[in-house]
Amino acid sequence: MIKKITIVWGMLCITLVTAFAQPAATEPIKGSQYLNDQYVEGTITYANKSATVPLRYNAYKDMMEYQQNGQPLVLDASKDIQRVHLGEDTFVACSYEESGKKKFGFFTLLDSGEMTLLSKQSITYVPAMKGRALDGTDMPAQYKPGAETYYYRLGDGTLKQVDNLKALLADLPENQSAVADFAKKEKISCKKEKDLVALVKHYNSLANVE
Repeated sequence: MIKKITIVWGMLCITLVTAFAQPAATEPIKGSQYLNDQYVEGTITYANKSATVPLRYNAYKDMMEYQQNGQPLVLDASKDIQRVHLGEDTFVACSYEESGKKKFGFFTLLDSGEMTLLSKQSITYVPAMKGRALDGTDMPAQYKPGAETYYYRLGDGTLKQVDNLKALLADLPENQSAVADFAKKEKISCKKEKDLVALVKHYNSLANVE
């Protein structure tokens, strides 16, 4: 069982974790809970201060893990966090809805402006299964990366998941025709990150002109 010691740091409650492991298994678990197992120097930015520490993102638990004075610490998503810079990625903490439940989580920032584009990478735990491999052998337990999910927000509005291009275009308060023409010309697909980034950058460029 994971031991936790709560530490108050300013307005933020941070949890000291002495173990990050899944409950003991008879066989090693394949895969990883992390986007990158290694700690990378990163910066946590709050409204009035920042801290540069070794960081890594636990996508399975949707939380940041960092080290301070050699101790492993956990940083849960909170409105007190403005941004987390981790390697080449920038994460923001946002409120969102999933399966009818409101949550707070970390998202990768892809573009910002009048429209903000975010992505979320999930990792799930798949238990071991007897005789389920192609050759009839047992399949070991594993952490399995899921497909990235994309979200957008207009101004300070609600975070919404990108379901399809038609719904996204219909939600735009202005420049719908211009953005639709761009999407058609560039053959934009909502399943491709580079396409969504291009679409949002184009919308934000039109908003900046006005």
